[in-house]
Amino acid sequence: MRLSDDFLARIKDSNDIYDVVSSYVPLKKTGSDYVCCCPFHSEKTPSCHIYMATQSFYCFGCGAAGDVINFVRLYENLDYMESVRFLAQRAGIPMPEDGGDEGARLRTRMLEMNREAGKFFHRTLFLPEGKPGLDYLLGRGLTQRTIKIYGLGYAPDDWGRLKRHMNSLGYSDAELEAASLLSKSQRSNGYYDFFRYRVMFPFIDVRGNIVGFSGRVIGGDDPRKYLNTKATPVYNKSSFLYSLNHAKNAKQSSLILCEGNLDVIALYQAGFKNAVATCGTAITDSHARNIANMGFKEVVISLDSDEAGQKATARAMGILSNVGVRTKVLKMRGAKDPDEYINKFGKEAYALLIEKAESGMDFELERLKAGLDLATVQGKSEFLGRAVSFISSVPSRIDQAVYIAAVAQEADIARQNVELAVERESKRRRRSDALKERSSIISGTAQRDRINPEASKYPVQVAAERGIIAFLLRSPDYLGRICEKLSPEDFPTEFNRRLYLEIVTAIGSGRDVSISALGEEHTPAEISSIAGMVRENNELPYSTDRLNDYIKTLTEYREKKNRKSAGEMTADELLELADKIRSKKKGS
Repeated sequence: MRLSDDFLARIKDSNDIYDVVSSYVPLKKTGSDYVCCCPFHSEKTPSCHIYMATQSFYCFGCGAAGDVINFVRLYENLDYMESVRFLAQRAGIPMPEDGGDEGARLRTRMLEMNREAGKFFHRTLFLPEGKPGLDYLLGRGLTQRTIKIYGLGYAPDDWGRLKRHMNSLGYSDAELEAASLLSKSQRSNGYYDFFRYRVMFPFIDVRGNIVGFSGRVIGGDDPRKYLNTKATPVYNKSSFLYSLNHAKNAKQSSLILCEGNLDVIALYQAGFKNAVATCGTAITDSHARNIANMGFKEVVISLDSDEAGQKATARAMGILSNVGVRTKVLKMRGAKDPDEYINKFGKEAYALLIEKAESGMDFELERLKAGLDLATVQGKSEFLGRAVSFISSVPSRIDQAVYIAAVAQEADIARQNVELAVERESKRRRRSDALKERSSIISGTAQRDRINPEASKYPVQVAAERGIIAFLLRSPDYLGRICEKLSPEDFPTEFNRRLYLEIVTAIGSGRDVSISALGEEHTPAEISSIAGMVRENNELPYSTDRLNDYIKTLTEYREKKNRKSAGEMTADELLELADKIRSKKKGS
């Protein structure tokens, strides 16, 4: 069902873009508008602009753009109708009965299934058959209160216990498989429980929804220690942080980043309620942006102390630095992880570790020196080689300067020499990147416009296409003038041709052609591209002369495309072409 123009206008009027965006990311006023660090790509300097007059946003860094509906689509990873529903609920506006919102129904159904499964696992934990799971959790030092706060549960050693329960509630096997609660046998084609003989940790998002589960094996012959929900429409491991729902309510400006669920729970029980963990994966750019967008300024990295944990720490520091989040590194001796450390030495000792956590820079310098004897010429030389290579990869010039000073002091060498070496390495990297880019262009493997991949073939015509579309979106009354001169076939690129036809049809039918109205038929990335057309043309006067120039560019392209070669023309056609050329020369 197509939403009415009046309904969409009401949704936008009731959801001011400042109020919505500022609920996700901090905004800074600049003139009559606002700026922020873009929540859709990693950056330290704000490049995302919120325009109050047009109730729109545009990121000059990654091109994300649009209205409040597209912002929610991108941030919440929702489809168009789900985004509208989200904003309608936010404003207390009832949705029109549509019966066609399949995406929203699927997500709602999946969240319902997860909630019922979570209840089943939690209830089973306290039944006689759940004793192995409860004994395991109590043996790890967790209290009954903590178990209930986190909704922990138990999946029994049974191939169909959850299946039968969920079927009795009306959920089909196919639905349950899509939610990663059942698996399908390739041999028998039957379904069986995805989680068995495991302690269950529900994944709860910041709105209180159970989006998935992690199961810790406690018996049987399954070699997988942890088994997590597969990717579903409501769960994405690349952006989900375990216990962020609790950490956001801790009212602290810092987070403690751990590796495992039990580490986080042990820290929470000990009073450190601002701990989170990635779920079976290394920290990603999406994790870092979520942390920055929620206003956390610092992360204390408390990963495992083994070699893999140290490598993960170094990687996390770089990713968090890219979004402007400071890092400290907690050093644990005598224990592998926070859970073990607290059990052995107590929460007071762990609090002292946090207090004495070293800066990310100190940690990195220690890594660069690892295994080297700086008292020897060879050791000092290798240290400087490592340091120069690392510093040249640091994006911030300020951070580079601090590292250079520290390395110079550590190696007892003039700072200017380190600066010179870093600058040389930086130039080498830039030359190498430029050569790679040139090679990719020559070979045809350079990154193209993902929305309009033909754009690179027709740069002049694409500028005209985008200008004409922007004119129609701003002033539909130009339709007659434009259609008199151009047809969709005069647009050389497929995406803009399709968009032009869609806009012409909508205007001709009396429908709205705002960004919001177009959203139902386009992806968030396509809407960003369309919003970009409007933004770039808003910087120029919407004059008749400019429109005529755009039309002329496309009509000339049409004539050139349709023109026959001299060998294909009749004598009369050749004489007609000659007359046209003479007329143009006289006119010029």
